[in-house]
Amino acid sequence: MCPECSADNLDGAIVCSKCGAQLRGLLGSLTVLNNRYRVLRVLGCGGMGAVYLAEDIALYGRKVAIKENLDTSHEGKRQFETEARILSTLSHPNLPRVFDFFTSGGKQYVVMDYIAGEDLLKLVERNGPQELEEALKWFWQVCDAVEYLHSQSPPVIHRDIKPSNIKIQPDGRAILVDFGIAKFYRPGQKTAVGAQAVTPGFSPIEQYGKGITDQRSDVYSLAATFYFALTGVVPPEAIERLTHNKQLVPMSSINPDVTEPIERAVEKALRLHPSERYSSVREFREAIRIAVAQPKRSTLPYGSHQYGGGVPTSHRGKRGRGGWQAPRNPMPHPTQFGDQLGCLFQLLEMLIWLFIAWSFGCCITVLVLYLFTPFGFAWGLGSFIVTGNPLPMLIFSLWLLMLMQIARTARKARGRYGRGP
Repeated sequence: MCPECSADNLDGAIVCSKCGAQLRGLLGSLTVLNNRYRVLRVLGCGGMGAVYLAEDIALYGRKVAIKENLDTSHEGKRQFETEARILSTLSHPNLPRVFDFFTSGGKQYVVMDYIAGEDLLKLVERNGPQELEEALKWFWQVCDAVEYLHSQSPPVIHRDIKPSNIKIQPDGRAILVDFGIAKFYRPGQKTAVGAQAVTPGFSPIEQYGKGITDQRSDVYSLAATFYFALTGVVPPEAIERLTHNKQLVPMSSINPDVTEPIERAVEKALRLHPSERYSSVREFREAIRIAVAQPKRSTLPYGSHQYGGGVPTSHRGKRGRGGWQAPRNPMPHPTQFGDQLGCLFQLLEMLIWLFIAWSFGCCITVLVLYLFTPFGFAWGLGSFIVTGNPLPMLIFSLWLLMLMQIARTARKARGRYGRGP
């Protein structure tokens, strides 16, 4: 069968006669495995395995998923057996059940529950970034599943949490699938060659090479998947963040549902050094729960202190696609009585300042006559040199200060009562 369209082709064909895709030597449709499972079509195909939809003939055609190991190396076969052994001991509503393992034609097969629905990768690619409420629904479920894995003895590390490995069923239940590179965690044990694999953007730095992976590795991948669901953006690859200082795009700049506390929690889980992340999925989940519970900070362009510590309902913004939008007229209008009283005070204030200006105007007239008539200037200059009398200079300076104060008061009054720009 073709790995893309499931069309049957001749045994020696290299490309699919229907869609032109490269063939991988997969099983043909209606092939019966282990005298019990009839293959129907291809569900997915990767570098190390293929997954088929089949029906269980012994159980009245019940739909099952059969995973075929395409890695025939010794380490590849050993890791496939490890995956089957891990899944056979697990029982959780957000994990697939494994109920058969066999070898046929020199290839290994694992039979597990068929998980209907669409994976998270395709969901986000089609619909864009998810709303926070929707993303949290599957986040809590996947956290439950991963925490269950880590609670086993020894702990099971999935090591391949990513959007394409999370199936969202029609009823909204999230299922974590594909344990192809999962391992039992033993402190100090390096990752075997057959279990080495990375997914750019979702694998932590310690998963490159023969690093030691533990529960914090799954915390990183879980946070990267949550990041992708809320932004639609794959995080920069860990190795590029380390060597080229690639930075994460702030989640809140893409999705207005993401608050600053949520952003901080996810960024901590995505730190490169394992010791700087959350030590467990439970700790990460609790940090997200606390962050979600915190009220979202208002992004309105005026402070709450203007309204005595809170924004009145009639003056709040409304929710739009771009986040919170400010109202067109956030400032309350003055009442009619307040406007009349303000005008009265303004009139009295202006009369007082006019009287002061008139008084000093008289003084400045005398000063001008005193200083700028030929006789007055000569006499005044001589008097100032002889006596040092500063009174004319002082009167002139006060007059200028009063003019400046009058202009400033007039501008303030116009701005306060809406008579100016």
